[in-house]
Amino acid sequence: MAITKILHMKQAKSGYMAKHLANGLKYIMDPDKTEGGRYVSGSNCIPENALAQMLETKRHFGKLDKRQGYHFIISFEEEDITEETAFEVVGQFVKEYLGPDFEAVYAIHNDTDHIHGHIIFNSVRCTNGYKYDCPKGEWEHRIQPLVNRLCEEHGLSTLDMEEVREKRKKRREGIKEEPKKQKALSERNQRIKRDVDRAVQDADTYEEFLEILEYMGYELSGKKHLALREIGAERARRIDLFGEEYTEEMLRCRIEKPPVPAQQEDRKEAELLYIYIPYRNRHLTRHQKECFIRKYRAGKIHKSSKSWEYKSSLQALKRLQEEYIFWAEHDIRSIEALSDAKMAASERMKEVREKKRELEEEKKPYQAVLHLLGELEPLQMEAELYKEGYPEFSGEFLAYEAVCRKLEGLGYSVPDARRTEAYFQTRIQALEEEKRQAIKEKRIAERLLSKVYSRERGKSVQHEIRNKGL
Repeated sequence: MAITKILHMKQAKSGYMAKHLANGLKYIMDPDKTEGGRYVSGSNCIPENALAQMLETKRHFGKLDKRQGYHFIISFEEEDITEETAFEVVGQFVKEYLGPDFEAVYAIHNDTDHIHGHIIFNSVRCTNGYKYDCPKGEWEHRIQPLVNRLCEEHGLSTLDMEEVREKRKKRREGIKEEPKKQKALSERNQRIKRDVDRAVQDADTYEEFLEILEYMGYELSGKKHLALREIGAERARRIDLFGEEYTEEMLRCRIEKPPVPAQQEDRKEAELLYIYIPYRNRHLTRHQKECFIRKYRAGKIHKSSKSWEYKSSLQALKRLQEEYIFWAEHDIRSIEALSDAKMAASERMKEVREKKRELEEEKKPYQAVLHLLGELEPLQMEAELYKEGYPEFSGEFLAYEAVCRKLEGLGYSVPDARRTEAYFQTRIQALEEEKRQAIKEKRIAERLLSKVYSRERGKSVQHEIRNKGL
């Protein structure tokens, strides 16, 4: 089933009037979302020069201001639909609905749970200069029916328009709809969910949780929303769609909250328990309170009183694995060798700190270059548009050229400055990784030494006891 959403792009309040149109085109043509531009195409324009052509049309008909363009989103809810089929459906929609009148760019994004298409087209017709108008009922009578017909031709499910009209009628009359039943997870999603829960149990920190998922064979992606992709899978799955417990904030709470040991309970089956639940804190109705007390008496509130033991056992097993690898890699055969390994890790940490100080000293002469490069980045798009023949970007272009001249005065071109920035970033990342590894080895060595010394103390105490007994 495909659902269409209609958005429009207004004139920017300040600066470049078509800023929202430019940003929208840049977003839908993002190579990371479109398989490197494979699923991007244009109608009556070339996608790479679409913004220039749209602005030229506006300038030709004297309609550069006010509404700049329109953005349609077609979301496909079928999980088995391919990018090629979605691309064909969206392309046919653009051809039939917009025809030869509008310059349009359309693309398919496959970076979310459902494949979806984006269409951005000019607000001004390139044939006669009239602006696009979206009268009342356009979505209901033209846009969505056309999407439904195209989906039906390709063997896809369609949106029930009668059901949509019924829902709208109920909304106008103030009738509340019954809550939808939660959709059951597919087998794949259930498998990913189980692996996430297992990683939460095994991890001590959120960062360690991510490492465990990588060990399980998942490819991690997403900055704001963590997504997992299995080996051989075409698309990743956002785990926060499994429920509130799978957002980053809740995962951190589940992982880093210390386990509570189980308490020995000795209560009789027939004993009645009276629980005080402050209304201000719980906000429970009388019926909810009765259900809570009934479940508590039946022992159904706490799922497992010994879950902390399982988690601590898994953590202990993981520590043993780390210690075994440490013994093998460093060929530890005595306490002295273990102490030397600890000292070596400490020395590596000092060396890393010294290298970072040296890198900061090495970076100081380039601070002016890196600062100018930071000023240059926000002006680049406007400068390129000015070079293509749009005088409204003259101010940004002059500012861009001024920064370039400052860089040239320091003896650097823009590519040279970017290579310099990449050089320092790579060095810093390598030192941070070396530091993390040294800290980990030192922690393992200290843990092993503690175990060895505690064992030696135990032996000496037993020896003293045997001597006194003799």
